[in-house]
Amino acid sequence: MIRICVVLIVLLIALMIGAMIFDDQGYVFVEFSGWVVEMNVFSLAMCLIFIFVGFMLVNWLIKTSLKAASGSRNWLGNWGYRKKQKAFRQGLIALAETNYLAAKDQLAKVENEDFDGINLLAAADVEIQLGNPEQAKAYWKMATTFDKSTLAANICLIRSALQEQSPDQALSLIQALTDKQKQQTPVIKLWAEALGQANQWQNLKAKLKGWKKALGSDYQTWVQQASKGSFAEIASKQGAAELKQNWQAQPRATRKDPGQQAAYIQQLIDQGMFTDAEKVLVEYQKSGPNPLLVPLFKQIKLPNPVNAIRQLETWIKQDEHNVDLLSALAHIAHYSGDKVLAEKVLSKAIKLANRQQDLRLMAEIKEADHDDSHALQFYKQSIAQQDK
Repeated sequence: MIRICVVLIVLLIALMIGAMIFDDQGYVFVEFSGWVVEMNVFSLAMCLIFIFVGFMLVNWLIKTSLKAASGSRNWLGNWGYRKKQKAFRQGLIALAETNYLAAKDQLAKVENEDFDGINLLAAADVEIQLGNPEQAKAYWKMATTFDKSTLAANICLIRSALQEQSPDQALSLIQALTDKQKQQTPVIKLWAEALGQANQWQNLKAKLKGWKKALGSDYQTWVQQASKGSFAEIASKQGAAELKQNWQAQPRATRKDPGQQAAYIQQLIDQGMFTDAEKVLVEYQKSGPNPLLVPLFKQIKLPNPVNAIRQLETWIKQDEHNVDLLSALAHIAHYSGDKVLAEKVLSKAIKLANRQQDLRLMAEIKEADHDDSHALQFYKQSIAQQDK
């Protein structure tokens, strides 16, 4: 509109300058059904401009009348718009100030307004803080109708479903997303969690390679959980023998992966196959201790775990202040019945780091020796570590 007015003004100025330069205003004669109009070119231009402005004014009046008749809140112009902006702004400020009732009141005023769904996301957050999750879901569903907030709203809905332990609902919401939305890092993380809750371990394992970058530091944890769940499913349905055969049938890269190894060994332990677990624990750490595998030594319960004890003692000679190795040796010695070795190694581990698990094991050893005063002391220390 502004550009049209500028063009008309420029044309009018050009006509005036032209008439002044050539000293000739031109002549226009129009006859129509007995009507005769005579004027110069300058007068014609002015008439056309006035006619155009008149049409624009009529058009504006018609549009304004229609908006007022349809109940639009915008018919009062900028005043109404500023009022809505103020309510929206005050609602966000009240939310940040944790004044949730005030925030709810202000955001309710703009519930049906177009703020790209941001007002609905904020209103949902308020309802969550007020303990109204169902109302929050309603706001999130409304926000999914706006292009700019649809992903954020769906992420909130998926997260809510997972918090309610409804993985099938979360997976349905994820499947309804576009391919581009499914590749977003927050969605991938929630997807992995949903598959885990649904015990779809095979499906999760198949997708993990493509999610390595998105999962970041959580990738190895998910690999281990997926493998553990998959192995547990095989063991429960087909037995321990099938578990071992399945492991041997895995690709070499899988069997060399520490996360996969840890999951397999944990399942062997859960099945009570301690001899097999000890064997592979030693075999898979020939080149040195692995942080994922060393803690598993603590669960080995054998009367004579010679290979494991020998391996741990060799590593401790090379690193005498490694608390993880000392703790692992103490636990495996305790379960083998070697109380002297267990107490000796535990004493050193506790001096280096007061860890709850080691303190509790020392308390059990003292209690078994009827040293109740020291046992009580170590129990108290373990409880104190738990509080921390």
